[in-house]
Amino acid sequence: MTCLRFRLRRLLPLYLDHAASPATVARIERHLLDCSGCRATLVRLRDAKSLLGELPAVPAPPFERLMSRTPAASPRLSWMVPPVLRHFAADALIASVLFVAFTLLYTHTASARNRAFDLSAFRGVELRRIAETHDPHVIVQGVVSGISGDPNEENRRFRLTDPNDRNAFVVCEVLDGDPQSVPKQGARVRVWGVTRYDSNPDHRWFEVHPVLKVEVLR
Repeated sequence: MTCLRFRLRRLLPLYLDHAASPATVARIERHLLDCSGCRATLVRLRDAKSLLGELPAVPAPPFERLMSRTPAASPRLSWMVPPVLRHFAADALIASVLFVAFTLLYTHTASARNRAFDLSAFRGVELRRIAETHDPHVIVQGVVSGISGDPNEENRRFRLTDPNDRNAFVVCEVLDGDPQSVPKQGARVRVWGVTRYDSNPDHRWFEVHPVLKVEVLR
């Protein structure tokens, strides 16, 4: 499926050339974890860059020679459009583009929230082995040992701990606007989501972000 994160897709060449800022790199890598379309685009860009690098350098002809081969432009009849009509047409075009973009974005967002995800694509991982997995789609379970974050913040976060090993934990984040609630502290839960490593110096922990489903165990 085509990704509609157009602004982020335009940054992929910078990411490929190692010219993006650290914050942009983090955004792109988080997005790539759960977007097969952008991962495929990045592979195509990398292959194209490698192919261009293998082509032999060809010297460019002198500028004067190129200009001598360029035919003279034929005169065109200029049509005079009143300024009022030009401004009206420009405003109408901008309004149409914004309307279409809003409709596509709203439809994509609504369908993404209501789309059922395939449970067979997720693999159960023990919390103490979360650092060893290379599959981003995981299922983890444990005890909610602490809840942090302000409900007014963009994300809601809770800490999931292995009851048999307090040093084994993962931080789970529920996206703002997601209808599912954060589980209560002390609850034993099973979580489906996308795992990643947060390299922030104040964190340096593994996360399940975003959380796609939470099941309270008895």
